[in-house]
Amino acid sequence: MTEQGHPVERLACEMHRALDAIDMQLMRLEILTAAMAAFSRPVPDYETSFQHQRHLTASATVLRNTR
Repeated sequence: MTEQGHPVERLACEMHRALDAIDMQLMRLEILTAAMAAFSRPVPDYETSFQHQRHLTASATVLRNTR
């Protein structure tokens, strides 16, 4: 046994480090894939009117474009 540890222990340590690095890259890839899926959808149509929800106010107000 040397100062740096047993070769099998060193190899196990290196394998754990490599697997941890792969795990981190897979998590990053999962996040990037989710972002790509979210941004690949078309932007919804813009609605020019806004209506308050009835349960929030008794009198619903509608704002309309006056063009």
